[in-house]
Amino acid sequence: MTTLHVVLSELDISHAVFSKVKLLQNKLSATVVWYIHHHQGFFQRSYFSEELANISGNLQSTEETRVSQLEAKIKKSFPKNDIHVCNDKYWSECVNSHAEPLDPRVIIRTKSGLTSADNQYINNNKNTVFILGHEKWLADGKAIGAIDPFHEDDRDNKSDRIVVNFMHQWASVEEKKSPYLLHVIHIPPLAIEYEKQIEALHKEQIFRFAKTVKCPKELVVFTRGTPEQALLAYIDNNKVDLIALGCREHSLFDKWLNGSTISALIDHQSADMVLINHP
Repeated sequence: MTTLHVVLSELDISHAVFSKVKLLQNKLSATVVWYIHHHQGFFQRSYFSEELANISGNLQSTEETRVSQLEAKIKKSFPKNDIHVCNDKYWSECVNSHAEPLDPRVIIRTKSGLTSADNQYINNNKNTVFILGHEKWLADGKAIGAIDPFHEDDRDNKSDRIVVNFMHQWASVEEKKSPYLLHVIHIPPLAIEYEKQIEALHKEQIFRFAKTVKCPKELVVFTRGTPEQALLAYIDNNKVDLIALGCREHSLFDKWLNGSTISALIDHQSADMVLINHP
């Protein structure tokens, strides 16, 4: 059975987050384990001043109360779920010690964005990871899978195939009657005079890929623009709750060069996504 490992780096949680986790649990037939990541370097310091020591002690007591209140709130909605408190600077070791290698992780963004510990995990991630915000889903988890089978470092299109497999598992029967795979056609400014030829080549290759994964052509949709902007515009205009993306392994230089699409989506507070790595 799949287990979802949900990481909270903020001592607050919204009803929308509970609703999303319950939907994930139902969609994936999963159990859930919660992690409250609460690292405060301020409390690890030894203060020689009595006044500062008292301030530190009072703050720590307040924070411990807030952690207990958050645990109680989680237990009220998920009474049978385990909860762990991670006090280390990075939460990955705590989560990995309780998780199976292929278990998905769920990162809940703080209201100010991802934490350094979240980013550290994502940059070294080998698992499927959901990145969710506090906004309410509008369409019961409606998802779209972004595909782009044009990469020289992925000739077998493994990253796109795992997106298709995820969408087959995720989408309901009704959702599979409307497009659930999306490809962005990007025409570089210097190639604008070849716009029609490039668009035709994109569609030809996408439909060829769709045939290999037994996806009818009418269930593939196209949009235009730079990938990150086009994907964000599409999910906003079509009330898509979740976008699925396949991850490819890069060297550090390649990751910097090719990782702008995922990076832009990660930085966008309203874009909930699932990053799927090769098993």
